[in-house]
Amino acid sequence: MPTIDIALASYNGEKYISAQIDSIFANDVSAVGASLGKLIVSDNVSTDATAEIVRNICNTYTHVQLHINHQRGVIHNFNHALAHTDAAYVMLADQDDVWHNNKIALSFQKMQELERQFGTEVPLLVFTDLAVTDHQLNVISPSFFAYQKIDPVGYVRPESMFLYNVAPGCTMMLNRRLLEMASPVPDGAVMHDWWLMLVAGVFGHIGHVGQATMFYRQHDNNQVGASVSSFWEKLFSPRRKLQLARKNLQDAIRQAKLFTAQFPVIPAKFSSTLTYLTEFDHLSRWQRVRGLMQQKIIGPTFWGRVLLYAVAVFSPVLRRTPGC
Repeated sequence: MPTIDIALASYNGEKYISAQIDSIFANDVSAVGASLGKLIVSDNVSTDATAEIVRNICNTYTHVQLHINHQRGVIHNFNHALAHTDAAYVMLADQDDVWHNNKIALSFQKMQELERQFGTEVPLLVFTDLAVTDHQLNVISPSFFAYQKIDPVGYVRPESMFLYNVAPGCTMMLNRRLLEMASPVPDGAVMHDWWLMLVAGVFGHIGHVGQATMFYRQHDNNQVGASVSSFWEKLFSPRRKLQLARKNLQDAIRQAKLFTAQFPVIPAKFSSTLTYLTEFDHLSRWQRVRGLMQQKIIGPTFWGRVLLYAVAVFSPVLRRTPGC
């Protein structure tokens, strides 16, 4: 019977972590022919009672393991948790959400579909929708993707996936082959979940469950969350939006360079987008605009695409360093 481990990264999560762990163990996966293995909690030296709460939980749930991670940062914390897993499948978890009792089963069923179609020796990743809530779990939107106005299915295109990430890591199930290729997530990656999506999308396959499988709790201390901008915010704060779009593009460029350095041989269908991104700063403004017209990269929304054109036109053209 295949086993599924859970990798949970924590830091100062005393308010919510107990409810999250309870919700994970409320899942029954026996009906889909799997078993729940270890729940690895990697704690980033919390200054509150998080570690003590998890130690107490270990007395109730023997599958829970607490590992203290002294290397700061979300990516390092998830790397530390993933390094302690050994199951054929691993799911990522945040400390402050609440899982539905069918989350693991639905994810595993989709993973089995991918395996039947593509085999078990390729990197595979499954992600799901999630319900956005406030800190008291009152639902703000029943669908994260509808709330963000993002099409999760079209995301797997090269021109989209290297520009932005759609799936929070807390929705993901990974197979062991993906972890072997993608771990540890390197310094310089924007986020661990985006890096995992890229490796799966380029060298394997990604599956999407359209049903919300968890409550995605929004509160003041979210590392990454769900947010939307109104029409009036876009209209009356163009400079701020342009600065954010430029930063996001630079993050994507940096990560694309890191990806090509780590994986020098990639399928041909990704080369055009990667070349455009890694060369973007040195292209003329007309070359940038022409690349956008040719859909070398495509923003997730109408306003996102408008901002890309603005970044292409108003960002300075950098001279190449001699010898590069």
